[in-house]
Amino acid sequence: MWRKLVSCFLFFFISPLKLKTSCKLSHTLLCNRICFHCDTMSSNVSAPVEILSLSKDEKGTTVDIDAVMDNVIRVLYTLTVVLGITGNSIVIWVTGFKLKPKVTNVWLVNLAIADLIFCFTRAFSLVKKFLGHWPFGLFLCKFNGFFKYANMFCSVFLLAVISVDRVLCVWQPVFTKRRRTLLAARVVAVCVWTVAIAFSTPYFVYRKVYLNDKNMTKCSVEVKTQTAGSESMELALYSIRFLCGFMLPFVVILICYILAALGIRRTRLSRKSRPLRILVVLVIAFFLCWAPYHCLLLVKRVDSKNKVVKIWQPVAKSIAYFNSCVNPLLYFCMGLDMRGEFRQTLLSVYTRALVDDVERQTQSNDRSLEDSSGSKPASVVVTGRSHTSAKV
Repeated sequence: MWRKLVSCFLFFFISPLKLKTSCKLSHTLLCNRICFHCDTMSSNVSAPVEILSLSKDEKGTTVDIDAVMDNVIRVLYTLTVVLGITGNSIVIWVTGFKLKPKVTNVWLVNLAIADLIFCFTRAFSLVKKFLGHWPFGLFLCKFNGFFKYANMFCSVFLLAVISVDRVLCVWQPVFTKRRRTLLAARVVAVCVWTVAIAFSTPYFVYRKVYLNDKNMTKCSVEVKTQTAGSESMELALYSIRFLCGFMLPFVVILICYILAALGIRRTRLSRKSRPLRILVVLVIAFFLCWAPYHCLLLVKRVDSKNKVVKIWQPVAKSIAYFNSCVNPLLYFCMGLDMRGEFRQTLLSVYTRALVDDVERQTQSNDRSLEDSSGSKPASVVVTGRSHTSAKV
């Protein structure tokens, strides 16, 4: 039995291309858990990777990893579309129409608009995932890919702008009090959208609909001809996406929040600011969702035939897409009042999360003044009115 275990162990590490389970009931529990009876190595070295798991039945069962990953991707796409459209619509409604106009609200509204349009476009990708091919034609193929990267660039640029804005508020309060206006915030937001659209335009130009080896319609950036020009174009697109859409904004955001943290120690109010905590959580969520996607793309550039990239890149892409519905969920979780009543409306939850601390204190003071003025005796009110009219 030990010879069999050693041979199976060596074969497992030398050739993990195709494994079968054929353990019998007469074997020990150790054999049932770890021993794989291995057939002769297949001469086709390019066979796909098969990950097999042992079941509790008498016969071994083969798990199709592609089918499992496809189901996971479909679930993530569905959650992104449903939760993203609903959540970002609520955020736009609360931040844009229910709260007072603030500079921070301008950033959050634009972030939610980018995520909302992105979630609408993911519905096309969800249909494509179920059908197995692209049925929507050339224009929607170009627009779908274009806005996928426009959302990525716009989101990360807005997070970088928010980080710079936080640092200026902490270290240059006099300057920001004069120059930090709604008009300036809207102009910066328009500039962010312009730069994001400019970086995403090549994906609209080069994205095409073509037939793959299985005669199925696919939609992607077609770089099929191995010419020097096509390889240079593909490398340029990847470099812009990785450097400008991930690495450089990450460095800027990291430096800004380190400086903000150093400056926050001097103040007491900023340390308790709920919007600041929310912005930090948004930055962390963005990079946690997008980091696996960019890291696997980096591995793919080095080794295009890597099996790990082939299996996990679609899942990493789905997790990156899921970031568009994460922000409303974070607002909701951070706006819940665990010490308050159980029944809380969506408006109250999102308002509690998105409203500024100073604004919240002002609203509570105004509410207290209204309650106190409403509780005055009628004689006092009448006397006050008569006194005012007499004075006029």
